[in-house]
Amino acid sequence: MASFSEIIGMDSIIDILKSSILSQKISHAYIFDGQAGMGKTMLAKALAKTLQCEEGETEACGLCISCRTFESGNHPDVFYVTTDKKSIGVDDIRDQVIKPMETRPYRYRYKIFIIGSADTMTAAAQNALLKTIEEPAAYGLFLLLSENYNAFLPTFLSRCAVFRMKPLPEEDIANYLTGKGIKEEQVRFYSGFSQGNIGKALRLASSQAFTEMRETVVSLAQALRRLDMPEIFARFHILEAYKEDIQELLDLFMLWYRDVIVMKETDNTRFLIQWDKKNEIYAEAQATDLSSLYRKFDAIWQAKRNLKQNGNFQLTLEMMLLSLGSG
Repeated sequence: MASFSEIIGMDSIIDILKSSILSQKISHAYIFDGQAGMGKTMLAKALAKTLQCEEGETEACGLCISCRTFESGNHPDVFYVTTDKKSIGVDDIRDQVIKPMETRPYRYRYKIFIIGSADTMTAAAQNALLKTIEEPAAYGLFLLLSENYNAFLPTFLSRCAVFRMKPLPEEDIANYLTGKGIKEEQVRFYSGFSQGNIGKALRLASSQAFTEMRETVVSLAQALRRLDMPEIFARFHILEAYKEDIQELLDLFMLWYRDVIVMKETDNTRFLIQWDKKNEIYAEAQATDLSSLYRKFDAIWQAKRNLKQNGNFQLTLEMMLLSLGSG
C-alpha cells in the first residue's frame, strides 16, 4: 500500500510535502531523484494517493473510494506515463500527458501524472512538457521519477521542486530487514552491501541467484591463490556467466578483500560485513600479506573502472584474476 507512514528514512521530505498540503501550496511539478530501490515510486504514489483522498488530510485514509481505486491501479485521475522505447519521446508526452490534460478531472481535485524514468525524456519531450508546466491547468500535477536529475534541461529543472533521495543509515535497513523476517546472520551483510538502498537490500536478501553469486565469489577468491597461471585464466568463464551483473559481482569481491584486510589489520571480526564467513576470512588473512591484499583490492577497483569505461571485458577480467592469484 502507498502511504507516507510506510516509508522509511524520508521524514524530512515527507514533512515538507505534508506542510505543502496543509498550506495548499502544492507545486505543479516534483522531481524525485535517486537510485532504483530508494523509494521514489512509493513516495510519488503516497503523495498522489493522499492528494486524491476524500477523507484524510496529510495521510491517505486507505478506505475511501479514491484510495481503494488507487490501490487497484484503476484510479481515473492518476496516470502512469510509460514507454516501450529507451527514452520517453515527444509523442509519448503528447499522447499520455498533453491530450489527457485537455479535459478536466473525472471526479477528483487533480489529474496526476506519474512519469517513470523521466530523466530519459528527450529534449523535445522535456520542452513539450515544460510548456504544460509553465502554464498549467489548476488541476494538473506532475510527479517525475529520476535516477539522474542532471539529465534534465536547466529550464526544465527550474520549474520543478526537486527532492533527492539520500542513502539510509545501515541500522535503519537492518531493522527493516529484521522486521521482514530475514535471518539474523544475513541482515548485517545485506544492510551493509546495499549502501543505503533499502529496495536493493530487500531484493538481494530474497534472491537465490545473489546468494549463489556470493558463494561463487568466496570460493573463487580462496581458490585463486593456489592456482597456477593457466588455471587462473581458465576461471574466466565463471565471471563471464555473470556478465550482466558484473559490477555487483565485483562489488562482492571488493567487500571480501576489504573484510580480509580488516581482519589482517585488527584481528577483529566485529567490523566484518561478512561476519558469517569469519573462518574463511581468517584463513585468507593468515595466508596473504597485507601489501598483497591492498594490491588485490586495487586490481578489482581498476577492473570496475575499466568496465564502466567500456574496456575489453575478457582482457580486463583476466588481468584482474591474475592479480588476485598472485602473492
